[in-house]
Amino acid sequence: MQQILYQNYKEDKGSFKKTLKSKEVERAMTLHPVKDPIYQYRIFNYFRSVNIFKLRQRRIQLLREMNMVDQYVMQYTIEVGEGERLGLSPGLNRFVARTSEEVVTWEFFSKPVFSQFNNNPKRGMEASLSGSLDDAVMQVMELVNRNARQRGRTIDFKEILYGYRRVNPLVGTDFILDLLLIYRKHKGRKMTVQVRRHAYLQQGFQEIEMQEENPVFLPQASVGDHVLNLFQKVAGRQGWTGLEQDKRRETIHFIMPLSGRFKIFTRFMQNFEDVCLRRREAVHLVVVLYHSLGEDSDYQRSVDLLQRYQRRYGTDRIEILHAQGAFVRGRGLELGAQRCRSDALLFFVDVDIMWTSDALVRIRLNTKLGQQVYFPIVFSQYDPEPVCQEQPQHCECSQSQGCVIDPKDFHPSAGYWRQFGFGIACMYRADMLSVGGFDLSIEGWGKEDVDLYTKFIESNMTLFRAVDPGMNHIFHAIVCDPNLEPAQHVMCVNSKAQSYGDDALLANDVYALQSIMKRHEKHALNIGR
Repeated sequence: MQQILYQNYKEDKGSFKKTLKSKEVERAMTLHPVKDPIYQYRIFNYFRSVNIFKLRQRRIQLLREMNMVDQYVMQYTIEVGEGERLGLSPGLNRFVARTSEEVVTWEFFSKPVFSQFNNNPKRGMEASLSGSLDDAVMQVMELVNRNARQRGRTIDFKEILYGYRRVNPLVGTDFILDLLLIYRKHKGRKMTVQVRRHAYLQQGFQEIEMQEENPVFLPQASVGDHVLNLFQKVAGRQGWTGLEQDKRRETIHFIMPLSGRFKIFTRFMQNFEDVCLRRREAVHLVVVLYHSLGEDSDYQRSVDLLQRYQRRYGTDRIEILHAQGAFVRGRGLELGAQRCRSDALLFFVDVDIMWTSDALVRIRLNTKLGQQVYFPIVFSQYDPEPVCQEQPQHCECSQSQGCVIDPKDFHPSAGYWRQFGFGIACMYRADMLSVGGFDLSIEGWGKEDVDLYTKFIESNMTLFRAVDPGMNHIFHAIVCDPNLEPAQHVMCVNSKAQSYGDDALLANDVYALQSIMKRHEKHALNIGR
């Protein structure tokens, strides 16, 4: 009776914040006590989703049965199209790799996760993987105990000892789990023993669902706009949306602090002209120029270059903001953002970034005022010197610039996706102010972007992160100041080490060092003496 009329004692006030995915909730007829409408809606929404999942699973079973009947009647194998993948029978060999690069590798997990897909091969288990395992195990135990009463036994799940996982983007997710179970026999000779079983599971992908959205934004209205809007409403047109505009034409405010590096800045401005100015994109560039000691020539040349672009395209497209003192990126971004209105779409960018017009579309669509900020994952190039020496097919060589990696090359040997880089960001000025903006007390290299990212995590805003193939971080040498704070210095050194080359290139360098590869032989010779 206690399980049927389930009382939640695990959480305060029986809120069911975290305990919905449990066998007690699945078996219960009523849940007590849930009086808050928010939690009532959450429970209602959860059981609706469970029902939808069961209907989808039933549909997949019917498609598989139809496919089996067709094969049996026709006596030959039917060609499976994109829309018929759900009818494929489950199996670990549904996808056959044609080359070694197409082989989908497995991740191993017990408590931590061991994977070759991360720079750190050993990491903690993410909440997404943990939740996926909980769902999979719950479904397995439901199948195992479907006729438990008739068989006179029940099997309860205790823990996952270890497992393997792989994700095939065309098929779905495969699991191999080593489960520790508790076997309880109720009929005849009663017993309770622990058993281990292997479970081979597959979570197939559903069909792609497309939803068209016409994004709009509401720019800050003037007094005249408000009067006109009021006039339209008085005239009876209550639904008039004259202030709405196509979000794909919204102005993007580029904010970029700069100190020295005139040659790199020339490349940045050339990219800005080709992608934005000549195509008449709705953009506004604010360059915060730092005038540091020893960089007078670069500073003046940068000013002259910007003034030439201003004469060519107008001062309303390009703005120069002068800053004094040592270069601090957070302060520079804050100064540039102050030049923009509260409803302005900001794009915090570095001078080393090259982008395409597609990236501008994603900046506009992935950023929503008061709702969502966009931190794109950019492709960061490796050091071209070892890459071009070992794999010259990824490089472009000339007498003036030497060998550089092709900006359109996204091969794993040419660079890596900067998963832990948060310096390139897109947000509205009002949303930035709502979380407190940049910490202006941070000096030196890095950390200001992580601080702002953390503030958004702790807010009610949605953080959207995704690989953006339209942004490429061109390699530049990193010099880590030994006087930095320990946390900043570690971040700087790690970033510098990560940009040297991919794992295969580093491994070949280690294999070439005889002092490392044959150190055991020398040790053996010394022992023999």
